Parts: sequence; structure tokens; C-alpha cells
Amino acid sequence: MSAFAYAPREQCVCGLSLDHAQQTEVRAYAWGEVRFRRCPACLSWCQSPQITPSSIAAWYDSDLYQGSAQHVGEFYSNYLADEANRLSESRGRVKRDLAPLLPPSGAEVIEIGCASGSLLVVLREAGHNVRGIDLSERFVTAARTIHGLDVQQGDVASATFPAASFDLVLLLGTISNLPELPTQLQHIHGWLKPGGYLVANFPAANSLTAKLYRRRYWMFAPTANTFYSAAGCRRAMENAGFAVTQLRRDVQQPSWQKLVTHSRLPGAARLLRSLRLEKAILPWPLPVPGIRIVTAKKPVK
Repeated sequence: MSAFAYAPREQCVCGLSLDHAQQTEVRAYAWGEVRFRRCPACLSWCQSPQITPSSIAAWYDSDLYQGSAQHVGEFYSNYLADEANRLSESRGRVKRDLAPLLPPSGAEVIEIGCASGSLLVVLREAGHNVRGIDLSERFVTAARTIHGLDVQQGDVASATFPAASFDLVLLLGTISNLPELPTQLQHIHGWLKPGGYLVANFPAANSLTAKLYRRRYWMFAPTANTFYSAAGCRRAMENAGFAVTQLRRDVQQPSWQKLVTHSRLPGAARLLRSLRLEKAILPWPLPVPGIRIVTAKKPVK
């Protein structure tokens, strides 16, 4: 059995020392405990100590996380088996949230934490030049072999792109996972062209949904380096030199399976499987309780 390795973490993404934290949540997983401390300034929950990048990469590559045909994962029943659903969901995402930020074609786009690359596929279909980064070897292999995408294994810290390379950087479902976010946002800021955009979404620690679930909320997980409040995310963006142009509730059109899995409703998940509806997508997009999407721009000097 594998086990998590940890590294110290002393600061929240807003810059405050976690020595001031007075609230703690601890979760036990197959590979070890995960401990979160709450920043009293911005109310974000910070993984402290934090799981090391190599250790979390191994977790991403495991069936415990991704699931497979032989093993139902803790976070996905079988991630790669849902690729068709993600492609459909990605088409809605591009139309609603990304196309208004891009020229009709030819934009340079990179997604950090691209997984199997379904969103990049849709952007490529729209005529844009796309690249991706992911920690997981399994995800990178899938993105390359299934979709023929230009995807590299690694993280923001290990990537070396020239300054002003991209019109758009995507962190959808990923920004909460990044360690050393202040430093990594500065890297991303450098990669963007002046006037370029960063788009990210995240579950908000100060949302009504998080308050209702309290310690049962699914974001107290090994993958979540920081469970941000809206204020904490905004402050991290602004500290890195971004101008936040929009911060609102996210709208998605997921599968029923994804919805009930993140809602922590195992009974509903079993019912969906018995009715063979787990792969069915919601018939309409809807605002997702507790999830925020932020658009931030690199100012033109």
C-alpha cells in the first residue's frame, strides 16, 4: 500500500501565517491523513502539512482516484469511461465561458491540469492552438493517444514557456490543487500576453453549500491543496498582478453520476446505476451550488 509524503506549509494563499489558524479538519484516506487549517483572515482552508507533488501525482495515477473497469474510485467510478460526457460538457463550457474571451480562431491556449484533454479537443475544433499540462502519467497518455494532443507531464513549476506565449490559461477544476499558488500564479502571469485571460473555477469555502455540509464537504480531500473562499481566491489573483474581471457562480451541465458523486449521495449513485442513467447528462446547464468561476486579466501596460 502506498502512503502520502508531506511537506510543511506555513502560509495561506492570502499571505497570512497559518500560525493564526484556530480551526482544523482532519480526514483519513487509504494512503494517510489529510489535515486542513482555516485561515482566520480570508476563511480559506489550507492543507497543512501539504502532500508533496510526487506523492499527489501517484494518487492521481491510482485507481483509488481515477477508478477503472475493475475498481470504483473514491472520486470517479471510471474517469476515462466518461470521456464522451466530458466532451459534451466541454462544448457548453467553451460556448458559455471561453469563446467570448477569444478571437474567432488562432488563439494560443494552455490548460493546466488538463486530464484526458476533452476541453482542449473542443477548443482545437474551434480553430485554436492548444497545449496541456498534467501531473498524471495516465491522463497525459490518454490525452496523447485518444486525442493526439500536445500535452506534457508536470506542473507549473516544471514548465518552461517563453514569456507572453498564451492568450488564455485555463485552471478549470485545478486551481484548488496547486501548491505554492502565489508563486505559480506569477509564472502564469508571465506566460500570458498582455490583455490575456486566466479562467479558473473552484468550490468556495464560504458558500452556503459548504456551510451546510460543514466537515462532510468533499473538498476536504488529498487533491485539494487549498479550499478557497471567494475572498482568498480574489486576493491571490490580485497579489499576482491580475485584474479580476468576473467572479460568479459557475454554470455546468454534468452527468448525473458526477453530480451525485460530488454531492456525497451514495444511495442516489446506486439508484442511477440500477437505472443505467449514470452516464446520462443533465438536460440543461445549471448554476452549480457552491462552485465559483473567476476570470482574471493580465493588464495591458
